[in-house]
Amino acid sequence: MMSSGRGPGVIGMLMALVVLVGFGLLFMFAFDEGFQGGGVTIEAEIASQAKEIESFKSTIDNGKTMLALAPSRVAAAKELTGLKRSNLAQVEKIAGLKTEIETGNSGIVAKQQEWETYKDKYRELVRGKAKGQLIEKLETRSGVVYMNANIREVTAVGIQIRHDEGQKRIAFEELPDELQDFYQFDPEQKQKAVAAETAARDQHDAAVAVAGDQADAQMAIQRQKEQAEAKDKLKRDIIEKQAQIENVSNDIKDLEQERDRALAAADAARAAGKMHINKSGSIGSKIRAKQNRLATLRSELAQMKARL
Repeated sequence: MMSSGRGPGVIGMLMALVVLVGFGLLFMFAFDEGFQGGGVTIEAEIASQAKEIESFKSTIDNGKTMLALAPSRVAAAKELTGLKRSNLAQVEKIAGLKTEIETGNSGIVAKQQEWETYKDKYRELVRGKAKGQLIEKLETRSGVVYMNANIREVTAVGIQIRHDEGQKRIAFEELPDELQDFYQFDPEQKQKAVAAETAARDQHDAAVAVAGDQADAQMAIQRQKEQAEAKDKLKRDIIEKQAQIENVSNDIKDLEQERDRALAAADAARAAGKMHINKSGSIGSKIRAKQNRLATLRSELAQMKARL
């Protein structure tokens, strides 16, 4: 089959044909620019592909490394999930503890309030019963002695007593320890009481000052009213005095006319040789009295006008 008398056999022809096709393909790879990479040599192309192969190997190695770390990371993820769950449980526990603390604090505040209320009631009781009690000898911290001290009142500030030499208010700080303890002295309570007393005193002083100002204003108004009334009365008195002066002046004029008539009648009677009583003298006396009255009235009028 490889050969015959007439020439190569069929197999020989096929092999020759394969060889020709292979050389043709080699020729195409060697001389076709598309297969040569457009001016790039085969060596350069092989080097480039070698680099790519090395890059692929590096990537594969990295992938293998990451794949090797995967179990530990899965375990870490599981542990992190467990920690998150534990953290949530702790958060809930902390919230519950905070609630318990708040409830406890509220209870403590309530108990403290109850205790303070109890102490206030106790103070009120013992301080109320103290009124009228007698202490034969009361000695303060500073050494002052009060004999037969009769307690009149116990307040948050101290005690008020009546003793052999008078009265005294003794501050709690000056009292012996046993009395401070018995009457439950509380500095904070005293501070509040002193502040209240000061505020009340200031309010009282302010009220007194306002009342004084109001009284002064009322007195000023009353004085103005009285002055106005006095002025009106003075004006009326002046008018009345002027009327009196006018009346007296008219009386003087009438008397002068009457005197002139009396003189004329006397002159006529003498001329006729008749007897006649001359009234001009008595009329003259009346005129002088009226004139004196007129002078007095005018002096009084001048004084009245000066007071306006």
